[in-house]
Amino acid sequence: MRRLKTILTLLTWCIVVYANHTETKDATKATLAEIDGQIAHWQRADDLEKEGLARWKKIVTLKNSSMTKELAEEAEIQMTWFHKHGQWDNYYRTWQLKANSLCSLGKLQLALQETQRMLDDAKKRDNTLGRAMAYKQIGIIYLNMKQTEPAVDVLQRYAELMKEEDGDINSLSNIYYRMAKAYDYDKAYDKEIRVTEEWLEFLHKKVGKLEKPEVRECYNSCYLARAAAFMGQNKLEDAKMALDTAGQHAYLVKTSLALHHYYKMQARFFLVCGDAAKAVLYTDSVSMISKEKDDHTCEVRAQALMMLGRDAEAARIYQRLYHEKDSLFGRDARQHLDELNTLFQVDELKTEQQQSKFLYMVIAASSIMVALLLLLLYGWHTAIRHKKVSEELRIANERAKASSKMKTQFIRNISHEIRTPLNILSGFTQILTTPGIDLPEKEKAGLQERVEENTDRITKLVDRMLELSDISSEAVIERKDQADVQDIMDQAINQSCIILHTRPGDKDSDVEFAKTGSLAKESVVVRTNKLYAVRALSQILENAAKFTYKGSITLQVEYTDSKVRFIVEDTGVGIPVDEAEHVFDEFVQLDEFADGTGIGLTVARSIAQRMGGALWLDTNYTQGARFVFEILRK
Repeated sequence: MRRLKTILTLLTWCIVVYANHTETKDATKATLAEIDGQIAHWQRADDLEKEGLARWKKIVTLKNSSMTKELAEEAEIQMTWFHKHGQWDNYYRTWQLKANSLCSLGKLQLALQETQRMLDDAKKRDNTLGRAMAYKQIGIIYLNMKQTEPAVDVLQRYAELMKEEDGDINSLSNIYYRMAKAYDYDKAYDKEIRVTEEWLEFLHKKVGKLEKPEVRECYNSCYLARAAAFMGQNKLEDAKMALDTAGQHAYLVKTSLALHHYYKMQARFFLVCGDAAKAVLYTDSVSMISKEKDDHTCEVRAQALMMLGRDAEAARIYQRLYHEKDSLFGRDARQHLDELNTLFQVDELKTEQQQSKFLYMVIAASSIMVALLLLLLYGWHTAIRHKKVSEELRIANERAKASSKMKTQFIRNISHEIRTPLNILSGFTQILTTPGIDLPEKEKAGLQERVEENTDRITKLVDRMLELSDISSEAVIERKDQADVQDIMDQAINQSCIILHTRPGDKDSDVEFAKTGSLAKESVVVRTNKLYAVRALSQILENAAKFTYKGSITLQVEYTDSKVRFIVEDTGVGIPVDEAEHVFDEFVQLDEFADGTGIGLTVARSIAQRMGGALWLDTNYTQGARFVFEILRK
């Protein structure tokens, strides 16, 4: 009975959405026909100003109705008219919407070319609004590449130009929308909340509670952004309230664009709440309203389908995303597809294990029954043996599951670690190599520096992968070098790049780094393997830098007649006492959302032990974490 009610509810919802969509679509056609009549009327009356307003109204109607393909085609026609009659404001606004439509259709290269042409044209005419529209589109493209920092920088430049032009409410409100979206991509939900609060303050001050459609659209966008931020913070009640408020504005405005964005956010909300069926339902609503390709909605739908056990449908969505996406975004869809294929393989292995286990139990039970019937004297012995075998199988199965889980987590971590710098390299390289792009030299230098940083990041990751072979090795590391202790410390500091992320190297950092303790005035030379000693110490320093967000990190050294101890002490998140040994296991990360591969401390301990030393966590220290790395002196 409950299932029947659920089905009836879903059918009723689909009928209502379809009816609303049909009504909205018919209304849009009627509106466009009316606007065409106005254009013809003012053309006959030879009133260029009113004809231009009617032509711009047609572009806005197509935009609000989510008719992206039609907008891209119509924009070219209207741009020609605006250019011919010197109506430059509407000319550049239409050009920006054309570039944005191409971006939405997945034609990123064409969108970039249009944006560059628009910027060059606006500079040639010294048109401030044209340059603002070009910067706005560059910011949108950065957002599509999920590059938050450069997106915010460009959007701020767009905001400055629009203030010079004293832009309308929609244009100024759009600045807040784009910045909120940038922070949402970056999962910087606190910053997204602050932006929406400034946005609401701006709307209250600028327009108050006016009920004009364009004002309601601004409020709708603002509350949708707040809902997204609250979802990211897992404040679902606040997210629901924000969504309800956005829905009131969306239904009153009743444009396809407003409903499109509202249903998208509803799908995301129910996915976060774990209600996959409703999430899928709302993605259906989005597709009914607009035939525009929406990769974010497709990803939400694929995740919901996977939660419902409909993996084959989810795989088809990721496959389509992979083939249709621009090369810049293809790697992301490929990653999802690879993870899904891995999931299929794991499921097949689990099924085979279950079938084998079931078959074994049937055979074992049959053997016991025959043995009991034929040889009652041996029954007790057989039962004990069977219990022992079952326990061994259980332990082996648990180990296999744990190993599979660790390897899967490792693959995901590695995929994430490689994908992030590759996306950054690809995006920045594409921007830097676009013919004729005009960016300030300072900004170009900044982009090139980011490219070099991420290249180094990939190189270090490859080196870390190669270190995997050292983890299980029991070969003794030959101590053939006579190395100065201070030199080992300095090289480890440089190799870990800890100075770049702490004071005094980074004056904006909340973490201070220093070498402290009883350092001998004269140089102390130890017999060790310098390369491996530096590598192990740098791994420990990297770990401290990653998990220390404020306070201090110190490196000190202590000597005895036979040993040297390097002590790395931080005020970071700390490690529970019961995890003191677990953190040295392969692929272990206590925070599963943290970056990294989970093998740094494992490699460091392996090196220490194979050089005759040791590495341990000092559990007596409670202000953060203190690692002691001990090597032989002679």
